[in-house]
Amino acid sequence: MNTTSLQTTTNVSDSGGTGHRKLILKTELAQALSVSPRTIDNWVRQKRIPVLRFSPRLVRFDLCKVLIALDKFEIREVGRGL
Repeated sequence: MNTTSLQTTTNVSDSGGTGHRKLILKTELAQALSVSPRTIDNWVRQKRIPVLRFSPRLVRFDLCKVLIALDKFEIREVGRGL
């Protein structure tokens, strides 16, 4: 997963420039991260990513905060020569 390309191609603020972040749907998040919506459900259940719940069925995600949360789970291999 290349987070730098996601950050540059995704507009996380509204066009008014007021600093509000754009909240996205589960399917949009899954598409941005190249995973299935079921994987997003699993990550929410495991508390790997932050979610905003407005009601039991109405959930939204802040892509910027999700990317920061997923960076904590990045695995880096040491000592492996290519």
